[in-house]
Amino acid sequence: MKKIENQYKLNKIAKWTSLTFSLFMILLFVVLVIFIFIFAIQGFVNFGIVNILFSGKFDASKDQYSFWIPFSITILTSLIALIIAVPIGIRVALFTKYRLPKNYRKSVLVIFQVLSGIPSVIFGLFAEQSLGKIWNTLFGISPNSIFNGSIMLCFMVIPTIVTMTLDALNNIEDTLINNPLALGNTKTRAIYKVAKKAAKPEIVVAVILAISRAIGESMAVSMILQAQPSSAIYTNGFGSFLNSSSQTLGAFISTAMFADKDPEKIRPLLYTFGFLMLLTSMILNLFILSFSRKRNKKNKSWFYRFEQNLYEYVSWIPLQFKIIWERIIFKSKNVISVNNVDEVPKYIRDRNINYKFQNVYPIWKIFWEIFFTLICFSFVCWIVGDIIFNGILGINEEPKLFFLYSKNSTTQSLINTFLIIFICLVIGFPLSLLVAIYLNEFSINKTFKKVILFFLDSLGTTPSIIFGMFGLLLFIQTFGWSSNGVYGNSLIAGALTLIIVIIPSFTRLLEQSLKNVPKEIRLNSFALGNTRLQTIWKLVLPMALISITTSIISTIGRIFSETAPLYLTAGLSSSKYSMLNRPGTTLTTQIYAQIFSPNSNAIDIQYQAAFMTIIFILCLILVGYVLIPNRKKIKNWIQNFKISLIKPKNQDNIAL
Repeated sequence: MKKIENQYKLNKIAKWTSLTFSLFMILLFVVLVIFIFIFAIQGFVNFGIVNILFSGKFDASKDQYSFWIPFSITILTSLIALIIAVPIGIRVALFTKYRLPKNYRKSVLVIFQVLSGIPSVIFGLFAEQSLGKIWNTLFGISPNSIFNGSIMLCFMVIPTIVTMTLDALNNIEDTLINNPLALGNTKTRAIYKVAKKAAKPEIVVAVILAISRAIGESMAVSMILQAQPSSAIYTNGFGSFLNSSSQTLGAFISTAMFADKDPEKIRPLLYTFGFLMLLTSMILNLFILSFSRKRNKKNKSWFYRFEQNLYEYVSWIPLQFKIIWERIIFKSKNVISVNNVDEVPKYIRDRNINYKFQNVYPIWKIFWEIFFTLICFSFVCWIVGDIIFNGILGINEEPKLFFLYSKNSTTQSLINTFLIIFICLVIGFPLSLLVAIYLNEFSINKTFKKVILFFLDSLGTTPSIIFGMFGLLLFIQTFGWSSNGVYGNSLIAGALTLIIVIIPSFTRLLEQSLKNVPKEIRLNSFALGNTRLQTIWKLVLPMALISITTSIISTIGRIFSETAPLYLTAGLSSSKYSMLNRPGTTLTTQIYAQIFSPNSNAIDIQYQAAFMTIIFILCLILVGYVLIPNRKKIKNWIQNFKISLIKPKNQDNIAL
C-alpha cells in the first residue's frame, strides 16, 4: 500500500511541477512585455510621444525620431519580399506534394531544412557580398539597397511558407482530389481549384507567420541597409525607394544600440521602438489565433465575414480580367446570367468540348511549379557553395585566426558557441520537456491549455532583437551578471537570454514528439494499474526518444543560428579567455561584429565563421533528417557489409 501511495504522491508532484513551469511561461512573457514597456516609457519622455507617434519626420541631428518612418520601410520591404515569396512557396509545396514521388519528397524537405537552418547573418553576408553584386552588374542597383534586402528576405521566409503549406495539404483528405478526377477534371485543376482552396486558412496563417518573420528580422537587414531611416525616399519615386539603403525598424535598432556618438542617449528611444515592434508581433499572433479558431469552430463570426469580404475585394480585379479573357477566347452559344441558371450545365459541357486552350492551363501551372522549385534548389546550392568556397579562401588568408586559440579568433568563437549550447540544453531541455509533458499528458482543461499555448506562441513569435533587449535590461543592467557589472557583457547573460528564445519552439517540438506516441499505449498502461507518471517515464518517453533526439538537434541548430539575443548580451568582442562572466562572441556574432571592424581582414573573418557555421548546420541536418530517420537501413547495411567482409575469410578457411 505504501508503495502505491508513494507512486500517487510522485504523480501529483510531477503534475504540479510541470504545471508550475507551464505557468512560468506565462509569467515570462508578461514580465518581458512589462520590462520592455517600463524602459520604453523613458523613451517617450525623452523624445516626446508626439514626436514618436504623431510625426512624420526622422532627423537625428534635430532629435526627431518618428516611429512610422522606419516602420513603413519595414512594412514595404516585407511586402515586396512576400509578393515574391508567397507564389514561389505555394507552388513549390504543390509540386512537392502532388508531382514528386514519395521517395523524393524527403529530399526536397531536407533542402528546405538547409535553407531554414542558415543563420540570418550568413544571409546578410551572402546578400551583401554576392547577391547584391549581381543586381549591381545587371541593373545598376546598389548591394546596400532595399531591393537586395527584400530579395534576401524572400528566400528567408520561403521555407516557412513551404513547410506550413505542405502540412496543410497533408491534412487534406484524398477524396478532395479523387472526386474531381472522377468527374472528368484534370489533376492540375483538382489541385488548384479544390486542394489549394481547402488549404487556404492554413496558407493564410503561413503568410502571416512569414510577415512576422520578415518584420522581425534585424541582423541580416542591418548588414545591408546602413543609412538612417529617411522620409526623403518617398519623394523620388518607387525606383529611388528600391535603390535606397534606409534602414528598417529592426536594422535601425540593431545598429543604433552601439552608436559611436552617444549610445546611452539613444537607447531609451530604441526600447520604445522595440516595445512598439513587440505590439505589432502580438497583433499578428492574434490574427493567427483568429484564423485557427475560425477553422476549428467553422462559425461565420465577424472576423470570418471580414476576411471573406476582404478576399472578395482583393480578388475582384483579377476576376474581371479572367471573365474578359474567357469571353475573348471562348464564345458559347449558351449565355449565362442570374435569370437562366439552368444553362450552366450546357455551358460547362460546351466549354469542355470546344475550349481550345484547355491544355494550356496544366502546362502553364506545371511549368511555374518546376521553375520555382529549381530556383529554390539553385539558391540553396549557390549560397552554400559561395560560403564554403569563400570560407576556404578566408582560411588560407588568415590561418592563425582559424586554427589557433586567441582573442577574437574563429576558434575561440567556436568554443564560446559550444559553451552556450551546453548551458542552453542543460537548462532549457528539462524546462521545455516539463512544459510539454504538462500540455500533452496532464492538462485536462482545454481552455487553460489554449491560454498556455497562446502565451507560448506569443513568446515564440517575438522578434529576436526584443529578446536581446530584454536580456540586456534584465541580466546586465538589472542583475549586473558580468565582470564589469552593469556596463559589461557576459556569456552567461547571452546563454540565459537564448534559453528564453528557444523554449517556445523547443517545447512545441517536444510536445509533438509526445503526441506522436499512440493513445492506446497510455490506455493499456492505465488499465494495468500504472499511474500517469509511470506511463510517461516507462512507456511514452522511451517510445518518443528518437523524435526527442531530433528535436534536440533542431534546437541546437536554432542556437547556432541566433545572433540578435547574443550580440546585445554577450557582446561583439571576446575577452582573452572563454569565461561565463566575461564577454565573448559566437560564430554568428563574430560575423556581425566585423561590420563595425576597421580591419582589412574583416571579410576573411566573416567567411571563416560562416564556413564553420554552415558545416555544423549541414552536419546537424544530416544527422537529424537523414541518419536518424534511416537508422535501421544504415544498421542493416553495416551488418551486411561486415558479413560480406567475414564471408570470404570463412570460405578460404574451409578451402584450406
